[in-house]
Amino acid sequence: MEKRFDIIKKSRMRVLVWIVLMVVSRVLFFSSARYSEEFTGWISLWVQWQLAQEDVWQDIQNYLLQQGYEDIKVSVEAWSESTVIKIHTKVENDEMVSSLSKEIQNHLLSADIISSPDEIIQQTVTWPSVGSYMQKTALRALIVWLAFIIIYMLFSFAAIRNYISPAILAFVTIGTMIFDISIPAWAYGLRMHINSTIQIDTIFIIAILTTMWYSINDTIVIFDRIRENLKNKWTGKDVLYGKVFQDSLRQTMRRSIGTSVSTLLVVLAMFIFGSGVIQNFAFAIWVWIIAWSYSSIFIAAPLAYIISGRYRKEKSKL
Repeated sequence: MEKRFDIIKKSRMRVLVWIVLMVVSRVLFFSSARYSEEFTGWISLWVQWQLAQEDVWQDIQNYLLQQGYEDIKVSVEAWSESTVIKIHTKVENDEMVSSLSKEIQNHLLSADIISSPDEIIQQTVTWPSVGSYMQKTALRALIVWLAFIIIYMLFSFAAIRNYISPAILAFVTIGTMIFDISIPAWAYGLRMHINSTIQIDTIFIIAILTTMWYSINDTIVIFDRIRENLKNKWTGKDVLYGKVFQDSLRQTMRRSIGTSVSTLLVVLAMFIFGSGVIQNFAFAIWVWIIAWSYSSIFIAAPLAYIISGRYRKEKSKL
């Protein structure tokens, strides 16, 4: 007896839930987003003498609050012969960072924390334009990369254009990729809400780019099997597309799950035994692994099947 077409059968409901989750996740992520100093600007001062950490931290914190600065993060680390003061706060442009740097130096003098500007032996300033440049460059590179992916799919899947439009497959590939970064991004945002030390930084961006590659690769592998089956096994007019999609999913499922599980084990080990940026990177990746494994099997092919218009025609035959 032929197996029921269980993966595609109720795909409309899964796709609807997928769209809702994608929208909600993006809203929740951006409502909890907190950017690192790489994107907002920061100041680091090395003072020649060892200072009282708690007193200096409280003094600078209160001063910045009185001056109207928001999202302030001040850290003071005393070494054997020096003290490092790091200030991270939300600023709008490079001029505000430069102004803040001068204000802090003047305040340290007026508050008798230091007696001379010469006691500041080193100062590092990172302007928000640096983060803005990184974002714009990454966005341009991403747009070019996605454009090449779409062009590749339009040409590579042109052989089955009589069965299903390559444009639909390209659209679905990009759509599932957006889902794959939306759901885990919300999980990362939730972690930021719980742990104030976790922020959106370059490690987060690297994790996103890694996930996008895996997501697109997994989806294309499944679509490639659908292409092979349509070309080699179903050449007549009575093609039951639902069965082709179902068979293709079953044939690639073991490969997809095997890849995901093997990667997941490595990433979990990094998360458990790692710390700092390694742990943050591992957390983002292992959540994304779950998302792209689900979407590549239960969302990508069913969504392409629905958009192609075959679902309504073949629903009674499934």
